[in-house]
Amino acid sequence: MNSRSSLLKQEKGYRQLFLAGLVNGLGDRFSQVASLSLILSLTGSGMAVGITFAVRLIPNLVFGPLGGMLADRFSRKKIMVLSDLIRAFVALSFLFVHQASDIWIVYVSSFFLSAGEAIYAPTRTSSIPILVSKERLLSVNGLEERMVGLVLILGSITGGVVAAFVGTTFSFIVNAVSFVLSAFLLGAIVFPESHFGDTGQQHSTKKRSSQLSKTWKEWLTVWRSSRFVRAMMMGSMMWPIGYGVFNILLSVYAVQVYEQGDLGIGLMYGSLGFGMVIGSSVTARFMDNMKIAVVTGFILEGVLHMGMSQVPNFGLAIILLLCSALCSSVANACNHTLLMQAVPGRFQGRFFGLMSAMYNTIMGVTMLSAGFMLEIMSPRMLGLLGGLVIMIVSVGMTFIVLTDKSHANHE
Repeated sequence: MNSRSSLLKQEKGYRQLFLAGLVNGLGDRFSQVASLSLILSLTGSGMAVGITFAVRLIPNLVFGPLGGMLADRFSRKKIMVLSDLIRAFVALSFLFVHQASDIWIVYVSSFFLSAGEAIYAPTRTSSIPILVSKERLLSVNGLEERMVGLVLILGSITGGVVAAFVGTTFSFIVNAVSFVLSAFLLGAIVFPESHFGDTGQQHSTKKRSSQLSKTWKEWLTVWRSSRFVRAMMMGSMMWPIGYGVFNILLSVYAVQVYEQGDLGIGLMYGSLGFGMVIGSSVTARFMDNMKIAVVTGFILEGVLHMGMSQVPNFGLAIILLLCSALCSSVANACNHTLLMQAVPGRFQGRFFGLMSAMYNTIMGVTMLSAGFMLEIMSPRMLGLLGGLVIMIVSVGMTFIVLTDKSHANHE
């Protein structure tokens, strides 16, 4: 813990970004738990819940690449602050939902909150290598995984307790306040004057055709830069198939397979968070073997998901879930670090925007498909297939990644 505190003290710009992400994530978890509770209490409809999830995933396809494009052309700080302030007002719109006929407000608001997140996410990711020194990049990406784990643990559990005992109204207000606080924290960040996101005037004077041509050439340059980059881009189109199945099955395992009810759901999400926190604490040990850590971590994650789908008792499933989250945390931190080193800084917004759009869109389609597949096969069989997909894709990537002789040491 001391090393993490020291890291945040040394990287002052990232410290504000980290705290803003933590506050933002906790508020979002509060809102998610409360909105699902509100939908079910007013409509009792599983279809309404499905529509809400679908509405939250649709914006990624359009607004993810848009957010990346904006991040490469304008001030990243202004984009993130504006995104948070707009979402603060949108978050309050849930307060006007009082009966089943008002449920359309949930759909519309969920769409705009997701659109804001799709713009915010690649802008935030592409800001990290600007604010952080290269030698600390892996440690910072490990800290990012820890933040996600903490949000899962604290946000899901606390959000559920607050929604149950205080009411959903308070949860929606907390979410709105979290956006305002996040905007305040982001506004205090001092970006280097030379960072590529502050060149809006330069880009706005160029002809559209010239800009499109330049963007296409940059994509080709990134694609050809290394086998690792190509492998991760292809993986981002295939791994979400397995992860989409896993996201759907987490609650199904707890309630239907192991019959642990709502407590089981909380324990599963809690173990997922704890695994990510533990994994984030060991990422620095893989500084000299990041590529090996990426492929090994994802392969083990797939194997562990397969095992979790077949174990006979809930306790063992929890242990395997924690271990899979640990492997995923290490692999993701190393993967993000290598990509940040390999992709040119002036292009990182668009790169991470497209990666995010592909990943979330494919995972959304898979989640929808998995819901239908549960009608024709057991959760255990579907989980086995999902883990098998993750493992096979990871094994396929291993040869490509480990035979890549290029070094991710670009600007």
